[in-house]
Amino acid sequence: MHLQSNTRIRRDWIIYGLIVLLFSAIFAKAFHVQILEADFLQSEGNKRQIRSLEIPAPRGEIYDRNGKVLALSTPIDSIWVDPKILSFYLDPAQQQAQLLKENLTTQQVAKRKALIDAKYLAYQQMLKLLNVSEETFTRQVLAKKNRRFMYVERGVLPELSAQIEDLDVPGLYVQNQYKRYYPAGEVVGHLIGFTNIDDTGIAGIEKTYDDWLSGHAGKKQIIKDRAGRVIEFVKDIEPAEPGQPLVLSIDEDLQFFLYHALKKAFIRHQAQSIMSVILDAQTGEVLAMVSLPGFNPNDRSQLTGNRLRNRVIADRIEPGSTVKPFIVAKALDLGVLHLDDEIDTRPGSLRIQGQRITDTRNHGVITPGEVIKLSSNVGASKIAFKMTPQQEWQMYHDVGFGQDLGLFLPGETLGFIRPATEWQKIDQASASFGYGFNINLMQLAQAYLIFANEGKIKPVSLLKLNKVPEGTQVVSKESAQAVLGMMEKVAARKGTAPQANIEGYRVAGKTGTVHRTKIGGYEQNKYISLFAGIVPVSNPKYIMVTAINEPSRGIYYGGKVAAPVFHEVMQEALRLNNIPPDEVLEEGAP
Repeated sequence: MHLQSNTRIRRDWIIYGLIVLLFSAIFAKAFHVQILEADFLQSEGNKRQIRSLEIPAPRGEIYDRNGKVLALSTPIDSIWVDPKILSFYLDPAQQQAQLLKENLTTQQVAKRKALIDAKYLAYQQMLKLLNVSEETFTRQVLAKKNRRFMYVERGVLPELSAQIEDLDVPGLYVQNQYKRYYPAGEVVGHLIGFTNIDDTGIAGIEKTYDDWLSGHAGKKQIIKDRAGRVIEFVKDIEPAEPGQPLVLSIDEDLQFFLYHALKKAFIRHQAQSIMSVILDAQTGEVLAMVSLPGFNPNDRSQLTGNRLRNRVIADRIEPGSTVKPFIVAKALDLGVLHLDDEIDTRPGSLRIQGQRITDTRNHGVITPGEVIKLSSNVGASKIAFKMTPQQEWQMYHDVGFGQDLGLFLPGETLGFIRPATEWQKIDQASASFGYGFNINLMQLAQAYLIFANEGKIKPVSLLKLNKVPEGTQVVSKESAQAVLGMMEKVAARKGTAPQANIEGYRVAGKTGTVHRTKIGGYEQNKYISLFAGIVPVSNPKYIMVTAINEPSRGIYYGGKVAAPVFHEVMQEALRLNNIPPDEVLEEGAP
């Protein structure tokens, strides 16, 4: 009896001991979890519920000089799915395996199948709203069923994405973004450029000033449920910072007039391409810049091929006779030429090193002013020979030919002029009437600033300036003013560009007609037609330079093809900005 009692007592103590050990272990585990690892476990739990959501930031707006919007960011969404979640609802085999695994009752199976069918119907509605092929997309999802990310559609309007989100498709997410929109479309296409699908600038102003225009995305802390849906915003971690706005020198109204005038000329002359630029004659600001063929930056199907080329800064051209005013100005400035000098151009041709230089006809003995008015190649060559090759080359260098414009636009070409030490006599003659070297059209427009600014060259700018640049003296005030007067005769009745004349205003300009280059020489029946003009002469406001590549309707002289475009656009520009007339009646007029 005593033995049984002792055995029972020992058993009780063992049981008590085990109970104490059990509670001690539970207490120790609770202490470890609640105290020692509380922060770690809380962090791990948050990782499964709390997320950081990126808040997109819009790019800065781009404005013209008068505050009109040229580019802005509009809210847009991207729709994406988690294939690992969605594939279950698209794959009957997966569904069957999962239902068998869960060992459900017949009633529960029926409920699950009804839910699956409802979600599949929502999936079909989503694809229909997005106009996406169900067969193709379903095949893609099932092929990537082990992945966690796949785009359905990008660039979806918020109104549509809200409808899609309400469908509650399993594994579907809406990502808020911004898309660039260009109100003026093709009118500013080459200048403003465009962004890629990730809203990064890849052309034009958008690329050049991408760092300035780009916003800085913010972050929010959110809580998601097991299905991955946002159920609560916790706090802002970092606010989104919109990009900085940019004010350009461009005048949208002038841009519009220039675009439509070029479009008409492009069609009328069946040209290969056409380009033009307008500068503020006093500040060097670019007021308008257009080249065709063009593209609409809002239509991504157009953002390919040669039409993206901003020809004003990307095409190399030989400037032809538009450079003759610089030759005359330099010779006057050096004192090797005087206004009343006589230049013998008879018999209308000149042979140099076996090469024959010709004029359109025999102009006889003419003055420097008539060399420009009649566009005599022989006369320009003889004036150039009064200088050294280095002096002629230096003039072109000083006005910016073959040099960086400082605009930093993608695709800019510098052009090329061989050093004067490599020139032969025929090279010096050819350069005097714009052959043997190449530049871009913007460089030519900039060079003409010297005639509007008393001999000073100024930098060109695509940004609106608050202060007029001082400029660098290239030739004397007297030489520049004298040549400006000579160019005024070009737009007169007996000049080479009377169609550039604008009633009530004094117009100065110079025509150019050059053969298209080819490997080893020039095309005989393909031309580039040019006109560079300044208006009004008494107080220059605008410089406009236009080049038409390969007009094919039988008319190709710059005065006949490019000068009328100057007339049309500048007439509107003068009216639009209320520039007072400055025409002086000819002697003897009533």
